[in-house]
Amino acid sequence: MNSVIVTTPEQLTAIIENAVNKILKCEKPKEPERDNLSGTKEAVQFLNQNGYEISSSLFTKQTAKGVIPCKRFHNRRLIFSKRELLNWAESKCVPVRNDEEIVLALAKSANRKLARR
Repeated sequence: MNSVIVTTPEQLTAIIENAVNKILKCEKPKEPERDNLSGTKEAVQFLNQNGYEISSSLFTKQTAKGVIPCKRFHNRRLIFSKRELLNWAESKCVPVRNDEEIVLALAKSANRKLARR
């Protein structure tokens, strides 16, 4: 059974224009963002871009010691997980001390010096 769609020339023109615009605007699909980083250079750049300033030499030393989480690919190339790197960096952050703690530490130090006399 054939169905007939009745449209005006204006509606048909609009339908064709919409179809052509969709085809012309068609973009390549975006590549999915990688969860892993390949090599220390990429890992250092990733951490620095996310606000965790670290030098490449310190990063390499910490990786060699096994402090920074990583995996080896074919026993050569280091692979770093973005999530694990961010968790590691966050665990290394120390909260800023507040004024009460500073005053208390100074008072304890002064008391120790007075006790020595």
